Amino acid sequence: MSTVDFQFVTFDGFSPVSTLGPYRASDYWKLPEGAPVELIRGEFMMSPAPRNSHQTIVVLLTELFSVISRKSGGITYCAPSDVVLSDDTILQPDLLYVSKARRSIVGDRVNGPPDLVIEVLSPGAERRDRVQKLDLYAKYGVAEFWVIDPRAQQIDFLLLNSDGYVITPSAAGRYQSPRLPEVEIDLDWFWREIAERLPQP
Repeated sequence: MSTVDFQFVTFDGFSPVSTLGPYRASDYWKLPEGAPVELIRGEFMMSPAPRNSHQTIVVLLTELFSVISRKSGGITYCAPSDVVLSDDTILQPDLLYVSKARRSIVGDRVNGPPDLVIEVLSPGAERRDRVQKLDLYAKYGVAEFWVIDPRAQQIDFLLLNSDGYVITPSAAGRYQSPRLPEVEIDLDWFWREIAERLPQP
């Protein structure tokens, strides 16, 4: 299989392609499998390896959503897992969930918007997740989007409506999705569990 000839130029923790493009899905599939690269509006964007705090959150979320998926018949994947939104946009959210009713979009990759995606913020990547990827998830119809800030120990639960995403507050330290009744999280337990799993200084 031929490979794509490109050069990454690093800035702000991420690397867009500057020498060629715009790229399409056919170019993306020529990249090495598992490469930490997303195709965003025709540009390749490369991510550095995440910090341990980031990965601890992703692992716990994967455990939580694996239980939810077994009970509901849905499907959960964590990064790197390709979500094909268009011919020039393929994203790798930190975690995604597809409900039982929409399992047909899942094959070797996820072909279309998941019901829910989660992004865990990393230093230098907040604008990408809070602005660029948020806009794309809204544009292509991801019904629910969680943004997790490890430093602030905060989760923004965003629901898509006709005007874009709206923050939905949690109640009494718990959040239950209005769109996905099987999805529920105890926030106090979540952050306590994260603290216990992280190495203590």
